[in-house]
Amino acid sequence: MNPKQLACFLLMAVIGGMTYTAQIIHKKVVTTRVEADEAEDAALMAERERETSEIEATVFKTDTEDVRRFLRSWLPVIDRLQTQQEAEQAIELSLRERGINLVRENRTELKTSPANKIIPKSVVTTLTIEEEYAKVLNWLGDIERRLPTTRMKAVQITGGSTGRQLKMEVSFETPIFNLAAADADAKKPAAPAGKKS
Repeated sequence: MNPKQLACFLLMAVIGGMTYTAQIIHKKVVTTRVEADEAEDAALMAERERETSEIEATVFKTDTEDVRRFLRSWLPVIDRLQTQQEAEQAIELSLRERGINLVRENRTELKTSPANKIIPKSVVTTLTIEEEYAKVLNWLGDIERRLPTTRMKAVQITGGSTGRQLKMEVSFETPIFNLAAADADAKKPAAPAGKKS
């Protein structure tokens, strides 16, 4: 092979190598542009979903403001009463402050309901009191003030041993709230539709 042919062959090899390299770089550029476009589309979609979620959260907050305000007003009462002992102490203190000494029966029991996570326990108190009419009714009002979440189950009033006294048999239930369980349930992600958690 003469030198001109060799030079021509080398020149063709260099041109071929440059063309091959240019094609590889062009393919990478095209792939990178496609990936960039896809990433931009995904970012725009994510931004739209975020905006939609913010709107839904704002609407939810607005719709539930009354309920949340109601809950906030009751939180101090709920936090104040977290055990059976605290419920018993509130009742004993109320009896002492109202000057009711003739307590014929005072029985408390803890009732559990594992299915209810927010109110897993409640204290059922049964009392039989014989005292002056005004003291007994004022005591009942004081229980309503001290334990506002209490639910009266039974109240039976009859005459006492004297004309100024009355005998009251009362049974009421004081719930023990577990708001931490409610918070935990609220923070759990929702199960996908059609699947059981």
